[in-house]
Amino acid sequence: MTRTQATATGFIAVLLWALLALFTVGSAPTPPLLLNTLCFGIGGIVGLVWAAANGGLKKLWQVPVKVYVFGTLGLFSYHLLYFSALRLAPAAEAGLIAYLWPLLIVVFSGLLPSERLRAGHIVGALLGFSGAALIVTNGATSLAEQYMFGYALALFAAIT
Repeated sequence: MTRTQATATGFIAVLLWALLALFTVGSAPTPPLLLNTLCFGIGGIVGLVWAAANGGLKKLWQVPVKVYVFGTLGLFSYHLLYFSALRLAPAAEAGLIAYLWPLLIVVFSGLLPSERLRAGHIVGALLGFSGAALIVTNGATSLAEQYMFGYALALFAAIT
């Protein structure tokens, strides 16, 4: 793969990722579990066809089954929680909460051997969590209370 092809592939991946919330909201009548199953089914078929066309099917047999199970369950669970959260709460707020996962990676990296969190990590984490708390507590009206389950699902998605 050339540098230009790699850059184009990365750009398309970021573009699709950025459009995930928009596509999810646009598919509103479709139940989250069905949407998740359809997306993973189409993606899996395209991936297998791509691997077959490039002679990579043999390499797929070398990966242990537990790696496939763990990866599939993790991705499937994340997206099911994400799709459900966007159905139950406003998309912008639920999306911001669901995308706390990079912040959680930084915070949990302090638990790794020979790693520690520095002041900048802690300040950044506090700012990020404060922003998420402002979203959730923005006007504790009955309207906001009906979104709490969606916000909780978005937080579980971030943890997943």
